[in-house]
Amino acid sequence: MAKWSDGYVHANGLRLHYYRTGGDKPQVVINHGAGDDGLCWTRVVKELEREYDVILPDARGHGKSASGKGDYSSRQRVADLAGLIEALKLDRPVVGGHSMGADTAMGLAAEYPQLTRGVFLEDPPIILPGESLGGDQVINPDEIGKMMAKYMRMFKLLPRFVALNMARKGMPTYADDEIQPWLDSKRRVSFDFLKAMGGALMEFAAAPLDVIRKIQSPVLLIIGDKAKMSIVSPEAAQKAAEANAKLQFIRLEGASHDIRRTRFDGYMPALQEFLAEVTRGA
Repeated sequence: MAKWSDGYVHANGLRLHYYRTGGDKPQVVINHGAGDDGLCWTRVVKELEREYDVILPDARGHGKSASGKGDYSSRQRVADLAGLIEALKLDRPVVGGHSMGADTAMGLAAEYPQLTRGVFLEDPPIILPGESLGGDQVINPDEIGKMMAKYMRMFKLLPRFVALNMARKGMPTYADDEIQPWLDSKRRVSFDFLKAMGGALMEFAAAPLDVIRKIQSPVLLIIGDKAKMSIVSPEAAQKAAEANAKLQFIRLEGASHDIRRTRFDGYMPALQEFLAEVTRGA
C-alpha cells in the first residue's frame, strides 16, 4: 500500500476518496460492497497492479469519502462513480465490484456505456421472483439491513484487538491481507450509512435483468454457492446470460457471498483472463 497514491475528487456534489496504483497501463475501477471500502481489495490488487492501473473508490459513507446524507440508492452511487471516472479523466476503464459495488458497476455500464469497456460482477443483487436470500433459509429482506448494520456497528465500536480476534475466529480461512482491511473498513464506515442501512435492505436496481440487458460491453458474472449464502443462483445467472449475449458467468463451488475471499484460487484466474481479453490493445 505504501506505493499506492490516494486522493479526492468532487463528484455528484460529494467529496469522494480513492486509492490508485498508477502507471501507464489499462485502467480498472473496482467498487467495494456495503460496509467495506477501497482497501478491502488489497489482496486482489496485489495480483493486478503489475499489469493494470487500479482505482479503488471509497463509496459515499465509506472509508474517507463524504457521507451520503441518508441517500445510498443505486442511482446516486452510479452518478458518484460516473463523476469520479470523468473527474480523473479515465480512458474507458474496466469497471467491476462486489455486491453493492457490483450493483453500482452494472448500473454505470448500463447508463453510461461510453465510460467503460467491460464490467465484472462478484455476486451482485440479482434475485429472481420467489427466490430466497441464500440457501434453503428464508430470510426476510427487511431484516437483512438491520442485521448487517448491527454487526458492523459492533466491529466499529469494539476495541481493535478484541474486534481483530473476533474477526479471525469468525473468518478463520481469510488471509491477513483480507482480515485487516475488512476490520479497518468497519471502523471507518459512517454512522449515517449504518443508520440508513438499519432502516431497510440497501436500495439496489429494481429490475436487475433490465439493467443487464442494457449493457453493451463484455460482462463477467462470478457467482458462488447458494448454500453458502451466495446471492445469485445458477438459474438467475442463466437468465442474465439469456438477457445479454455478451455476458458470461462462472460458478465457484463452495464460495460464499464473499467469493474472492473464500475461493481466491478460482476467482483470480477468471478475473485475470477476462481483464486480459477486454483490455487487449487498450
